[in-house]
Amino acid sequence: MITELGIILAIFFADTTKRPELFFGGVFASYAGTYGAPFLAWYDWRMAQGWRLFDDGREWKQMDKLGHVWTTYHLSWVYHDWARFCGYSPAAARRLGAVLAWSFQTSIELVDGFFPKWGASLWDALSNTVGSGIFWINTLSSPWRVDVRFSFFPSPYAAQRPEALGRGVSQILKDYNGQTYWLVLLHEKFPLGLAIGHGARGLLGGYGREPISTIRAREHRRWLLSVDPHWELFFKKRRWMMRIFVSIKTPFPALVYERHAFRVAWIYF
Repeated sequence: MITELGIILAIFFADTTKRPELFFGGVFASYAGTYGAPFLAWYDWRMAQGWRLFDDGREWKQMDKLGHVWTTYHLSWVYHDWARFCGYSPAAARRLGAVLAWSFQTSIELVDGFFPKWGASLWDALSNTVGSGIFWINTLSSPWRVDVRFSFFPSPYAAQRPEALGRGVSQILKDYNGQTYWLVLLHEKFPLGLAIGHGARGLLGGYGREPISTIRAREHRRWLLSVDPHWELFFKKRRWMMRIFVSIKTPFPALVYERHAFRVAWIYF
């Protein structure tokens, strides 16, 4: 079985490459540093039990799922760019980027499944698939593309539940109230793209402990319309630092819709 799997993978990723040992060495190092160390630090392995699924699709106004989309999308690009740097063809780099990013992100779900506190989420796995899917579409020949970008501004909700929403820098990852995820529609000839954002407020958790009516009355979505630069047009040469620019939403004015009302934010991040 192992031999057959090796043959399938060899056929799927077959290509002429200059430095495969460099590529896979970098992949292994990045996985060990990004996922391996946290696996040892985050989980109390003495609490591990039988593997189970957990349905969390209706929690946090799906902000955590958008985080999975954003992460898998940009991780796909990172491994794609690394594969191209190591000599792989565009087609092989596309496959490697999508498969590795999806696999690494989904490995978190496999581990979560052994812990009663979490459980494996099929919604997270689906979000990972969406992230890799958007990446795949953007590698196809088209004058249009859609980027996934992120912005954050500290919210007052974190002070109410710091154990869940974080303190200080950790709020960027934990406080969904301060996060906004953006889809940016870009054209190869236009310096600005149309940015559609999604955020939420009133996210304090309490799922399974508080009445659902109380949670629904407290939580609400925030929709935004703005613009963002098409950074590839401003960089003569593609560089690693550009990955930061294309993953973060630039502060710009935005039209905000929430609680059935519109307003203008002259600078939104």
